[in-house]
Amino acid sequence: MAMRDPLQAQDAAAREAALDGSRSFIVQAPAGSGKTGLLIQRYLALLAGVDRPEAILAMTFTRKAAGEMSERVVAALRAAQRDVAPLNPHEASIWRLARAALQRDRERGWNLVVHPARLRIQTIDALCTALMRQAPITAKLGAVPRIVEHAEDLYATAAREELFAARADDPAWSRLLEHLDNDAERVVGQLATMLSRRDQWLRHLVIGDTGRIRSALEAVLAKEIEAQLEIVCSLFPDNVVDRLAKLARYAATNLDGECAQVLARCGKKNGLLPVTADELGSWHVVANWLLTRQGHFRKQVDAEQGFPPRGDVFDLEGPERGKNKQAMQNLLKEELAAVPGLCAALEAVRCLPSPRYDEAAWDFLWALLQLLPRTVARLRAVFARERQIDFAEATLVALEALGRADAPSDLLLSLDLRVEHLLVDEFQDTSFAQCELIERVTAGWTQGDGRSLFVVGDPMQSIYRFREAEVRLFIEAQREHRIGGVGVEPLTLSRNFRSQRGLVEWVNRVFPQVLPPRDDPVRSAVSFRPSTLTGGASEGLAVTVDLCLHSNDETRLVVDHVRSALKAVDGAIAILVRKRADLNEILPALRDERIPYAAVDIDLLSQRQAILDLASLTHALIQPDDRLAWLSALRAPWCGLTLPDLLRVSKAAEPFPDIVSRAAKLSALSSDGQSRLSRFSDAIGPVLAQRGRVPLITMVRGAWIALGGPACTSEAIDLDAADRFFTLLGRHARGSDLPDWETFTRSLDVLYAAPEATGTARVQIMTLHKAKGLEFDVVIMPGLTRQSKERDEDLLLWRERPAGLLIAPVRARSPGTREDRIYRYLCRLADDETQAELGRLIYVGCTRAKQRLHLTAVCPVDATFGDRWAKPRGKTALGALWPAMESEIVTPPQKVPPPLALAAKGTATLSRLPLSWRLPDSPEPLPGVIANEPRTDSMPIVFDWARETARQVGIVAHGLLLRIANDGLAAWDERRVGEQEMRIEREFALRGCTASEARAATAQVIGAIVRTIGDPRGRWLFDPRHSEARSECALTGMCGDVLTHVIVDRTFVDSHGVRWIVDFKLSRHEGADVEAFLDSEKERYRDQLENYGRVVQGMEESPLRLALYFPLLSGWREWKARS
Repeated sequence: MAMRDPLQAQDAAAREAALDGSRSFIVQAPAGSGKTGLLIQRYLALLAGVDRPEAILAMTFTRKAAGEMSERVVAALRAAQRDVAPLNPHEASIWRLARAALQRDRERGWNLVVHPARLRIQTIDALCTALMRQAPITAKLGAVPRIVEHAEDLYATAAREELFAARADDPAWSRLLEHLDNDAERVVGQLATMLSRRDQWLRHLVIGDTGRIRSALEAVLAKEIEAQLEIVCSLFPDNVVDRLAKLARYAATNLDGECAQVLARCGKKNGLLPVTADELGSWHVVANWLLTRQGHFRKQVDAEQGFPPRGDVFDLEGPERGKNKQAMQNLLKEELAAVPGLCAALEAVRCLPSPRYDEAAWDFLWALLQLLPRTVARLRAVFARERQIDFAEATLVALEALGRADAPSDLLLSLDLRVEHLLVDEFQDTSFAQCELIERVTAGWTQGDGRSLFVVGDPMQSIYRFREAEVRLFIEAQREHRIGGVGVEPLTLSRNFRSQRGLVEWVNRVFPQVLPPRDDPVRSAVSFRPSTLTGGASEGLAVTVDLCLHSNDETRLVVDHVRSALKAVDGAIAILVRKRADLNEILPALRDERIPYAAVDIDLLSQRQAILDLASLTHALIQPDDRLAWLSALRAPWCGLTLPDLLRVSKAAEPFPDIVSRAAKLSALSSDGQSRLSRFSDAIGPVLAQRGRVPLITMVRGAWIALGGPACTSEAIDLDAADRFFTLLGRHARGSDLPDWETFTRSLDVLYAAPEATGTARVQIMTLHKAKGLEFDVVIMPGLTRQSKERDEDLLLWRERPAGLLIAPVRARSPGTREDRIYRYLCRLADDETQAELGRLIYVGCTRAKQRLHLTAVCPVDATFGDRWAKPRGKTALGALWPAMESEIVTPPQKVPPPLALAAKGTATLSRLPLSWRLPDSPEPLPGVIANEPRTDSMPIVFDWARETARQVGIVAHGLLLRIANDGLAAWDERRVGEQEMRIEREFALRGCTASEARAATAQVIGAIVRTIGDPRGRWLFDPRHSEARSECALTGMCGDVLTHVIVDRTFVDSHGVRWIVDFKLSRHEGADVEAFLDSEKERYRDQLENYGRVVQGMEESPLRLALYFPLLSGWREWKARS
């Protein structure tokens, strides 16, 4: 069937052009358009024409995305090994491209299906790390440091050390402290925030005298002003300007002062003033003349604007005055108000600051410009000392290592020879530093030299400003057809393969009014691009919008939507929110209804009561003088003192450990309190006696169990949370002490509890940011009238511009200090960018849906009219949607009903263990023989060939395989395995191996792991789609009359419901008949695995298969377990 829709024809042409490896492109791919599929096709097309697969470098932002892309490329190559093409046209296209790539693979002997690690598909951060490793002298960090995601402690340490090292008479520090009211902690906090974003401003700082730098910064301000004035001038219609000039001349005759002078000049210049920063004051006058204080075009004009009223019948000029007044009002209401963006542009002119700093602001800014480079130097010293860096430092070091385009380093020249084609996913989320990295990698590329740049993304889905993503980079590259020195052709996709017809039509109708009318790189504004339909319509409404009067009503509505969706569709259902607090009422309601769900990064460990109690207990044990920690521990459910008893305890003068030890003698307590404190004393006393003699984690865990901590948890999630707490405590503890409690608690603050249900739960709950890139059959978006928190006041605000940096300092804390106009203007820019991003965030949420979209919000009734909903605030999601949806929303009920009751909430009671509770006794030992190793009926396994080093190889390799299982296969590739080389070699040295043995053993381990992650069977063993997957799984069970302890290397249940028990064997075989060797190994280990199977069969009745996997040989043997 021929395509009638021009957009579909354009889409098809764009997809075909994108496969031309001789050309460079920037592709805009809206939600559901198959962006990743196009990347895969481009990659396969390039593979068919290169001499080495490493010549193609594909970069993504997450390890998960990189892993998925690599897996899809290998899957396409594997599918191409079949001679029959798929019937589906899209799959057939991929099959043909993969067949050509596979032909090249065979010609060159790559064997990519077996060795996928040769595919250079990695994150931008991984590329930076690799470049940094190749330039250790440039990095000045010695051995390769560890990259940490949360480096706040390092920033604060650097800021604090630099402050403490300052001289008392240092004028810059004196000015900074004075400006911030001598609040040292605020100074440290603000400098730490600046350090976290140094990749944005550091390259703009120059050494020079204050006059030259001030002139340079003020020149950037002037260009900013002139650019905004240019926008305003371009929006005035030509047919209006002459009439506006005439009316300005008339108004000037009826006014005096500055306004009369400016309007008279407008009349002489045919309506518009010169576009220069020096004319800003005059432009303010014109904007005020045309706009009301609220920022709208005037509907009425009067004598204040130069249009006096018409006089009586004897007023000879009255008719002319009336005519001019009416002409001005018509011009404002009917013509200027109809010009899209003109009103907002004039309002922006009114907010433009002076192009010059006032002296107080400049003095403070100059002080900061002196201090910031010193603080960065201090941070780098802290990085070197702690052997840790952040991602920004990795990027900065990589940029420095590459050199500049006009002075390339040897590393850049080497990279230039190796990389022929660069692909970048999610280009709309790049930062300035990351974009500069792309420009450096492609420096020297010229058109027709056989190299290509391919970037793909969707500016409508740019929602990561908090990670320094700059959507303007995408817009400018699209406009200028260039990224650095490489020319790129813009392509736009439009077909939507994800959503049903009703959803696509709704999005196309609503979002042109939600997103700005035109792209504006300065304000990170992105206009809407429509999608074309490919799917059919589903029965029922595609989108519902429900407003409620009470939050309880909304919660009940969300639960009803979930229940209906579970019956109506077989696929996934998502509840997506702007922030985690929006779920405070919804999660308990789902639990009350016994609806299982998986909450992704929603529950912070530090906010769960079980962890708060555990943290209090920990601090009480390491700091016995902390009375508050002890009181919290005594109030926790394992003790549960009432408030009156707690008050009596708090009045005691002696240390709390002494109070606890003499619990029976505290006659002031109630009898219940004495009994509870006595039980607490019995449990905690032995623990306190071990203080300083056992590891801290052993002490805390022992106290928690003895007190009944596990019995106090009402949900399984709290037991998992406690395990995570203990794991974190083990990392931070040093012997029996915890040296830095604040660092420990900060680490705890960024840990989340595990999802509350297994991965098979159909209801997924997450934030809108987490949902990007995912799709669900039904999407529910509640809380659309909830606001995000206000932006913090930063020490400096800045925006990057082509001419340099727009920058201004926060005003001083002293009373009566006026806010700096430049700082206020930058605040407005930030607010505009936030509002623009809010529209994109809503777009991301709505376009996750395949079948149904349900939007809900709590909204009051309009107090004036009563028969309509009140207009929501503009900074909310519903406020952004309101102009497009107001007419579709059902009117509120005439009579306001009471809120629906969710659940009976009785009087709050103290949760605590019963007074009779006691720690259960250990179970009676089972009769029979206890064996640490399984007993076999066959001859024992003899390792006559395996010396101690071989045993150590097995231990280390198993540990690395466990890490891969925990991290997920997508997070590991050959490069990351190679990065472990030094650590593995050190581990062998610590295990007593000689230097030569350690090197040989390390090579063996790395070879085993690389072959595993490159082997289809090895990858299947770690497939995330398996359920109940565990590695190094310790089990205890009965084999006949023997209590047996076993550790299973890998176990999981596959998609057919079969339980697998897999044992990894690091066996090597130098002979020719590998298959015979594998058969003999199977017989050698059969009884061992059969015993493992008996232990598992005693616990469950699933079908069971046993297997041996040989990483060094990519070997596999499997069989059905004996029943």
